[in-house]
Order: sequence, then structure tokens, then C-alpha cells
Amino acid sequence: MNNSALIFSLEKKNFYSITPLVASIDQNEKLDGFDILLESDVDSKKIQSYLERYDKVIFAFSFRTAQLEKIYSSMDDLYSNLKTQDLNKIIFVAGGSHPTGDPLSTLRLGFDYAFIGEGELSFSLFLEKWLNNDKLETTPGIAYLAEDKEKLIVNPSPPQIKLDDYPMISRQRKLFPPLEITRGCSFGCAFCQVPSIFNKKTRHRSPDVILETVQWMAKHKLDDIRFITPNSFGYLSQKPKETNEEEIIDLLTKIKNTDGIKRVFFGTFPGEVRPETVTQSIMTKLKKIVSNKKIAIGLQSGSDKILRMYHRGHSVEEGLRAIKYIRDAGFIPIVDFIFGLPDATEADEFQSIEVIKSLSKIGSKIRAHVFMPLPGSKLANAPVGKTSKKIRKELGKLSKQGVIEGNWTHQEKYAEETWKIIQKINSLSIIRKRG
Repeated sequence: MNNSALIFSLEKKNFYSITPLVASIDQNEKLDGFDILLESDVDSKKIQSYLERYDKVIFAFSFRTAQLEKIYSSMDDLYSNLKTQDLNKIIFVAGGSHPTGDPLSTLRLGFDYAFIGEGELSFSLFLEKWLNNDKLETTPGIAYLAEDKEKLIVNPSPPQIKLDDYPMISRQRKLFPPLEITRGCSFGCAFCQVPSIFNKKTRHRSPDVILETVQWMAKHKLDDIRFITPNSFGYLSQKPKETNEEEIIDLLTKIKNTDGIKRVFFGTFPGEVRPETVTQSIMTKLKKIVSNKKIAIGLQSGSDKILRMYHRGHSVEEGLRAIKYIRDAGFIPIVDFIFGLPDATEADEFQSIEVIKSLSKIGSKIRAHVFMPLPGSKLANAPVGKTSKKIRKELGKLSKQGVIEGNWTHQEKYAEETWKIIQKINSLSIIRKRG
């Protein structure tokens, strides 16, 4: 048995991000000197049992800003209940969208290192150094605190990976998330983290690599195929607002015709489509191939002023036209709106309400969100979203009528509580290992 272990905190909310890391480690021949453990609901008692078996442990988390409360609670439990000598055997590392956007708050939680951006390459290099007892601080793409625990140091990032060189699923450990076919986004929505994380660069996996993975899945009775992509209709496009219809339809047709594949889902969670890329032609062709009845699309506001202000990249008219194409093809449009954006007036939000009402009449469903400032986005320092009493009342009515999915009151409370956690962490002293 190895005397070292890498423990991943694996749960439903980070399953998509952890799987590629695990798969990339498994295929790296240099990284076979430690055990890999996948654990959910990890607490100090469970970690203590591992520390009795292993001399060295890396404990890895991946999380979004919305998960901060749980991460804070977990780290507080570990630091409060583990002995000093045990804590000093553990290296705590974190990656994901929150550590990328706000490494300082991540390190304040007690993490030793935060990984910035994609982790397949940087994390593998980190693990190689760990195995060889090299200096971990020289790893590209990480952030850490200087020895005085006051100054934040962020190392330069490594080159972006070529997606085709890294697996989408973990065949060895039977982890099968939706297939990530595109990474990054060329648009610059001010409220979104993705453009800043990937420097507005978009990369795609090749059809051949995707098909090889699908064929393997089919042979192992994994017959539902779904995709991760910021913009489904942007796959292999040469320009952000163009649709490479031929390549998309060709890929989906080949997947559908693969022996053993029963259902193909495209343009729905965990992917969506942007209004500029929706055409009547692609919707008509897509209907004959895919199994999903719904298409997710982001409109975000019924106010052209707000769409321009936050660099959404399309108008309300373009959004409504795209939604009509989706509906005309026989799909149910699932349309995203954000309320409480900075500088959005009550009049702007009433425009969104009116658009929502008109969309509901043609069979659309709405997902309404409260603005949450995300680390790394252009609006990172803005306050959490607030709406007027009149707007809240209208949204409550639409929620009760079933026009808006979910409970609007819960949305507001969720955003407010997450914001409070961020403020609390930023006001606390840095959690330090003792001794």
C-alpha cells in the first residue's frame, strides 16, 4: 500500500469538475505513487481514520461561490477537531470557479494552495513535485500566502491545454459526467466568470475524440449522451456569433447512429444556447435528432439598455426571435433572466416582467435569478442584487402561476445568505495551522 493519499471531496455539485482531474491523473504514468480516494461528506473523524493509514495526505476541494457556506463549515471542522501533528500531515488545496476568482478568501479558509483556472496540467505538475519532495510553490497556476501569511502570491499560469489530450470521463473509476465539448466563452458578459477564467478564449474537442468516447460509453451500456458547453450552437464555429451547423448536425447524427446509444441531449442543461446562434434551420434539423424536449437559452433582461450596459452581446429582439425559432421547432424554451443587476431600475425590471409574461403565452418557462456578484467577473465588487417590492410581488405571482420555475423567495434568500458568507470570510483572520 502507498503511504501517501490524494483525497478528493466529491459531491454532486463538483462532480463535473473533479472527474477530468481524476481521469487526467490516472492516465499520467508519473503519478502512480499514491492512492486516490473519492469521498463525500468528509469530516474530521473520517480524515482522522485516513491519517492513521497514510503519512502524507493532500485533501482537494473544488467549489463555486454558492458552496462557500458548506466549505467554510468543513474547514472549520477540520481545523477545530484535528490535532496539530495531524493537520501538519495534510496539504489542503482548492480549485474551481471561486478559488480562481478569489484566491485570497480561499486561502483565508485554511487552504494551503489555490489553483487558478483549469487544473489538469497545473495539478499534475503539483502532484509530481509532491511525490518528488520538490518545492510546491514553484508550480505554475497556483496562489498561496507568503511565509508571513499576509502577502498573496500568484504564480503565472501554464499554457492552456489542448482538450483532445485530456479525457472527459474516468473509465477506470466509472465517473461519467456529461461530455465537455467546449471550454471558455468569447463573449464578455459583465456578470459572468467564464470569460475571465479562460481569457475570452474558446476551445473545442474534435469530433473524432468525442465519437471515440461515445463509442466506448455505448459498449458499456452508457446510452444517454449529454454535453457541457457554454454555448451549444457555438461548437466549432470560427466566429462567436456564427453557427457551424454542418459540423454540429454531423456530430449529433453520428452519435445518434452509434450502436447502443438510446438518447442524445443537446442545447439543454448543463449546456445552453446563445440567441445569436439560434437559426430556424438548425432548430428544424435538431428536432429530428435529439431526445430533449426543452432548449435552455439566456436572455437575462427585457431591457436593451441593461443588455448593452453589461455587454451581453445581443438585443431583446434577437433574443425573442431565437426563442420563437425554438418554439416553432416544437421545443419548450427555458429562458434565463437576472433581476437585481446594479443600475437596473424598476422600469428596466418591469420591462423584463412584461417580456416574461409574453413568453409564457407561447409556452416558455422562465428561470429567474437574483444577481450574485461572482469573484473574477467585472461585477465582482458589486453588492448582492435587490429588487423593489413591486418587482418582488410580480415575481411571486409568476412563481405561483408556474411561469417561473422554483420559488422566487428562496432565490432571494439563497443569494443573500451566500453574500453574507463572503463578507464574513473576508472579515475573519486567516485560518492557520498550528506549530
